[in-house]
Amino acid sequence: MMSFNLILILIIFLILIQNYVIDGNDNFNLIKCPDEIPNLKKWSNYKSWKKLKLPIKGESINITTPILMDIKPPDLDVIRIFDKGMLVWKHINNLELRVKAILIYDGGQLIIGSEQCKFKYKATITLIGDSIYTEINQTINGNEYGQKVIGIDNGGTIELHSEVTKTTWTKLISTISPSTFNSNKNILTLLDNVNDWPIGSEILITSTDYDMEQSETNFIVKCSTCKTNQIKLKNPIKYLHWGSITKGVDERAEVALLTRNIKIQGQVGKTCVNNKLVCDFFPFDSFGAHIMIRKGFVNAHFFGIELFNVGQSHVVSRYPIHFHLCDRVDELGGYENPAYIKHCSVHKSFSRCYVVHSTDGLLIHDNIGFDSIGHCYMLCDGIEMDNVFSHNLGAVTRYGLLFPHDRSCDMCSRIQPNDFNGNPTQCTECNAVSTFWISNPWNTLIDNVASGSDSTGIWYLFSDYPSGLSHERGIKYNIKPYLIPVKKFYNNNVHSCTNGIQIDGGVKLTPPSKTQPQQLNSMINARYKPRSNPKNPNSKPSPSIFNGATIYKNKWRGCWARGGFLFMKNFKIADNAIGFTFASEGTIPGDQNVGQYIYKSLIVGESDNIGQQSNNIPIVNGRTNPYGENGLMPIRGFEIYDGTISLDSMVFSEFKSLPPLFRNSSAIGFLRFNDWQSSSETTIKNIKYINVDKEIHFEQSLMDGDKISTLRDLDGSTTKLSNSILVRNLLFYSTNNCYYKKPWDALICKEDTRQIYICNDDTNSTNYLSLSSSVVAIRDNIENQKIEQIGLPNHSPRNRFQFLVFKNHHYDFHFPNHPTPPILRVQPMNWKQSEKFTFGICIGISKGINLKVLKTVNGTYGNSNFVEELYPTFSMNLISESTYYFNEITSMLYIMYYQYNSKDHLNYCPEYGCEELVIKISGKNSGRVTGDCQSLAYGSSFTLFDEVVNRKFENSFQMDKSIIHNSEYAYRGNAYLPYHPTSKSQIQFKCNHCIPSVGIKYFEIWVNGNRNSNQRISIQLFYSINSNQLKSQPFAIDKNYFKKNSWVLVRILFENLKNLLPENHIHLISSFDGLSIINSLELNQPSLFLDNIKFIYDN
Repeated sequence: MMSFNLILILIIFLILIQNYVIDGNDNFNLIKCPDEIPNLKKWSNYKSWKKLKLPIKGESINITTPILMDIKPPDLDVIRIFDKGMLVWKHINNLELRVKAILIYDGGQLIIGSEQCKFKYKATITLIGDSIYTEINQTINGNEYGQKVIGIDNGGTIELHSEVTKTTWTKLISTISPSTFNSNKNILTLLDNVNDWPIGSEILITSTDYDMEQSETNFIVKCSTCKTNQIKLKNPIKYLHWGSITKGVDERAEVALLTRNIKIQGQVGKTCVNNKLVCDFFPFDSFGAHIMIRKGFVNAHFFGIELFNVGQSHVVSRYPIHFHLCDRVDELGGYENPAYIKHCSVHKSFSRCYVVHSTDGLLIHDNIGFDSIGHCYMLCDGIEMDNVFSHNLGAVTRYGLLFPHDRSCDMCSRIQPNDFNGNPTQCTECNAVSTFWISNPWNTLIDNVASGSDSTGIWYLFSDYPSGLSHERGIKYNIKPYLIPVKKFYNNNVHSCTNGIQIDGGVKLTPPSKTQPQQLNSMINARYKPRSNPKNPNSKPSPSIFNGATIYKNKWRGCWARGGFLFMKNFKIADNAIGFTFASEGTIPGDQNVGQYIYKSLIVGESDNIGQQSNNIPIVNGRTNPYGENGLMPIRGFEIYDGTISLDSMVFSEFKSLPPLFRNSSAIGFLRFNDWQSSSETTIKNIKYINVDKEIHFEQSLMDGDKISTLRDLDGSTTKLSNSILVRNLLFYSTNNCYYKKPWDALICKEDTRQIYICNDDTNSTNYLSLSSSVVAIRDNIENQKIEQIGLPNHSPRNRFQFLVFKNHHYDFHFPNHPTPPILRVQPMNWKQSEKFTFGICIGISKGINLKVLKTVNGTYGNSNFVEELYPTFSMNLISESTYYFNEITSMLYIMYYQYNSKDHLNYCPEYGCEELVIKISGKNSGRVTGDCQSLAYGSSFTLFDEVVNRKFENSFQMDKSIIHNSEYAYRGNAYLPYHPTSKSQIQFKCNHCIPSVGIKYFEIWVNGNRNSNQRISIQLFYSINSNQLKSQPFAIDKNYFKKNSWVLVRILFENLKNLLPENHIHLISSFDGLSIINSLELNQPSLFLDNIKFIYDN
């Protein structure tokens, strides 16, 4: 019986203590609420203080015993809480503490409410101080905390727990506009029950348009007729806020409660008190309050706290709530009750919102950040991992001054006008401010909203190592963010930014130098390569999965994602200039054996949310349009760029070209003005189109990357022809297996696409003749089936030229502007094992040169272990993978490529490297003749001079006398013509109606400056009308063609010569009587040489 009674008493005891808390010390005092802790001494009792008097205005005090805050004290200087001291708020209304700093350490505690006993009343801590110039920089144990601070150091505890409403933020369920809302008695209808939102509270309604400044605040007033999901507002609204799911995309405005019971705020003045630079950009007092927590704290919990006028725009590490160098703050860090920030509200922040700095395992849940300068939710250095951001709202994130990635372009150039080399600072170093700044992927983002940022909503970046104070530690522990997979990304929402989600880039970790002139902490190129072992770049790739995102009304791009093995699914995207772009590398993917995937997603061109004009966001075609080009910038749902991409099970909806502007709108398009590569392995399948005028669009721009844009339709859901490829409507691609799709201006072909790079491996020895570099490819020996590429912009001069080719076709490559480079590397990509093709390279000259052709791997022709030499054969028919043929008549070199090894489907090359061919040209005539063999290889011609003057011309025998015979110097053969341009001299080819006026495409002449350069000569046609001998206006040959001791081809469109005739003569002439070469100047010029003068017929 005694045993039973003891058990019963124990049960009752356990029930009773459920509502008790532990005070955070080691005493484990059982209490009901913090203000009931035994032995608390009232602040209002003078006996509680060592001096036996209450603290007076301006006094600094030390709290080393438990103190109960039960009155509003005068303004104080600094409060230090330590040595088991406690400052506990009494559970009464309207207590306020005004103080310059509160420092908590060595057993000290600041407590307002607890997890079991939330604070129900209004409590305010106001941190005071005029400026950084007048206030003392506070320190604890040598650690700097700055001014206007609540600082928690080793051994300190902060417990702030306010009673909160059931819902801290929700959404509209119907669209409101100034006219409809105000006529509806200012009543707002919301998604959730908000009947506990207090009267007098401040709320936020976010923008649902391109202008984040359409976010607006208001106040709740009493409403006797409101339902549980309704509130009445004090003031009219200014803007339209969308309130429905439109075309399958949830564009409903968020409505957030900003007010909390516990408020921490900074006292600010009316004007800026700072240096001129700060005040120029922020002409107001931006010296706010801040909370900093350092490593070794005992407990840190923030629950339902409002922070207002916080952060300091001009000082690093002065942020509203900032966990600073804390290491792990969860169970793995030894915390029985892990640290967290929940249900808090930061608004009017002068520097960020919630900052996690070299801290792991922190929970940031259901918070609001509104109207902040600099990144709002921020992982500082890239060493932070295992943190959770869930159900947070960030709205109106503005450019800041602290780091280059916070700054606008204007701020960047003002603070750092020039880089290390004296060149103007590039905007790309800056312009990255983000509502969520995720510098390490191994963190969790779930159900967050980024509503409005000057730059980006959510930015994932991938530096080589952590930056800042964590750099050395990151190197020590081999932490490489660019190799770390995404831990979890689920169901996040981004809208009303310039760019929605950015997955790319990194931060510069080293000071500026001559080779890397960008400033420290600026944005730089960085490539994301997630690995199964993030410490080993050679381990297997690991997928990074982004599951679920709603992205709408961003001024420029919904999402940009660059990197390897990225999976995007369940995305809903609408109303962006560009919905989604995958990017890889401009030349070859940095992560070659992986691809990028988007599937089970919806992309909408234009929804029913037409928006409202404001802040330079005009109305075009009846809806807001910030895109530029007079409102005509084309809409692209998905934009294909430079990697291997797969689109599967996608729905594209509402891409219409509507009057009166008929702006181009397409479901799928390609990056405009593209200088870089595209992958021949990009595929689409299971694509559905709803209310779409144009499924595919090829832009008019014709840069190198534009010309090779392509994709493959695996199942015919787009082209109605399974396993077909789409390419630009160019003759170069038009075969008998293609048909033209007029609405897309595209060719749909049953061909197999591959890629070829022509690489100049010795630009230093290439004779560029002061002209630009380019390579012309000609398909199947038909001259007009050509394409010219000027090279990728990753080298000066450009040395890498990309071509999209079809399997089972022949291609020749020419260098029309300069001699063929002495070391040329041909790099086929995306070819399969045992595939082969024959191609030609114009060498340009057949004598005085030596040729060597090598088969190599990844350009390793200096390593004999990877080199196989090919040998010449004497017939085109005898070419094999081991031989080559050089045609001395046309100066064309023909080689067969054979791929020995297999490759993974996604890899551009076999696993051990790209199989390549290297051509080496040496000898005394190497680099002396332009590498253009088109006329010799394909064209039929009417020759004026080649070794001898054509006998059709009356003065041919006389001209023969001036021919110079010198096989060592001639362009080809043994002879060439000299010309001495004096004021009256000319070379005249005269005949009787021998040159037809139609059927000729080009006039060609090879010129050589002899011992000089930059001579000026012109070409004139002459003809007769009614027995009158007439001449055209002279066509001047650019002086840059004349190079010392080098033969350069001048090719002139015959139409350009004819256009110099008088307009009334053009249609009267059926043939010409000859051609003159004349001096363009009235003074004598140095002599020059001419060769191989001809007209090329239009075949």
